[in-house]
Amino acid sequence: MTPVQQRIQTAFGAILALLVGLTLTLVSCRDKTVSLNPDPSMSEKISDKIDDALDRRPGEKVLDVVEDVEKAGRDIEESVKEAVEN
Repeated sequence: MTPVQQRIQTAFGAILALLVGLTLTLVSCRDKTVSLNPDPSMSEKISDKIDDALDRRPGEKVLDVVEDVEKAGRDIEESVKEAVEN
């Protein structure tokens, strides 16, 4: 193999390694940016949970009744499932 062919082969290998490394870096960075930038609804959910714990939500009494009805519905659903299984 001539020295020119060796240089071409070495350059090709280096370029290939660089492209593979760059591709892997970009793929891994994409996943990190998603986890570092939570969607705006996440902050709303956290704020709602805090307001719920402190009973500061607008219409708190109505929301509490709705939550109680939802919980009762889930309890009934579980009871029916258990009764059907037995």
